[in-house]
Amino acid sequence: MTKLEEQLLLTLSHLEPMTLDKVFIDLDKSFVENNPEISMENLTDCLDSLVKQKRIKCIDNQGHKEWIKIFPKRKSLWRRFFDQHFFFK
Repeated sequence: MTKLEEQLLLTLSHLEPMTLDKVFIDLDKSFVENNPEISMENLTDCLDSLVKQKRIKCIDNQGHKEWIKIFPKRKSLWRRFFDQHFFFK
């Protein structure tokens, strides 16, 4: 995973879908200053990559694309119990 993809996962919300402009505005200022080569094309490529990895979801809202982070799937109760008590992995 690239540094830009990691930063996008930190920026995106679980609760509110964000447009490309809002994602770019909400990126960490120091990250953007340290990586001046970031462009909107790079952002869309990384967002598409994260969609393919099923880490975020793309929503089409009135002709505009918006992205939202997907909650990670939880393990079943039995699996968590056995992992914790018997150290199966």
